[in-house]
Amino acid sequence: MYVEEICLSATENDFSADQPAEEQKQSAALKQANWMRCCRSEFTLFNNHRLAVKTQGFMQNERNYTIDIGILDPQPKRVVKIGWSYLLIFIALCGAAWFFTSIILGACAGLSLIVAIYRSHDRLVFYSQYGRAPLVVLFNRSPDRMTLGSFTDALVQHINDARTRCPGANESLREELKAHRRLMEEGGISSKRYDIVKQRILSQHS
Repeated sequence: MYVEEICLSATENDFSADQPAEEQKQSAALKQANWMRCCRSEFTLFNNHRLAVKTQGFMQNERNYTIDIGILDPQPKRVVKIGWSYLLIFIALCGAAWFFTSIILGACAGLSLIVAIYRSHDRLVFYSQYGRAPLVVLFNRSPDRMTLGSFTDALVQHINDARTRCPGANESLREELKAHRRLMEEGGISSKRYDIVKQRILSQHS
């Protein structure tokens, strides 16, 4: 296992093999904003199998990192979450406010509805193939269904093209581990997430 981990680890020579930035050409781009969560994201897809991501959220510093899309699963997953508990509180408070004719209870009901909307989301997530890390998170139907669909179609096509570079399973695992390490160093994923991904990849290496 120790030898396998060394073989899968990235080195400085690996980083120098990347295509120079000036040779990149933009293939597709997408901008998204979520007013409820006070966050915005920009995705720029380049012809050299790179996806540049720029995100900024409420009380958070702007983050910039680049994803090697060859490590992505070309089949995104739709992740829908609804804040049911806060919705039930909202309904209960509305009933209580109507029964007791209470302005305070009505205000509390409105607050619970805001929290329910904040904790609910509908996202389209691209995970890494073996590490299963959520690397590309898109708000569904943002800015509109057609624009999002056009971008995701282009991204899937580029992912499939990029995956042909590593036809072997062990080669794909090695490249994915190196790509995750670069993401950790750029701030795209946390060190804790990288450790989880690393163990998943190493467990599949033969």
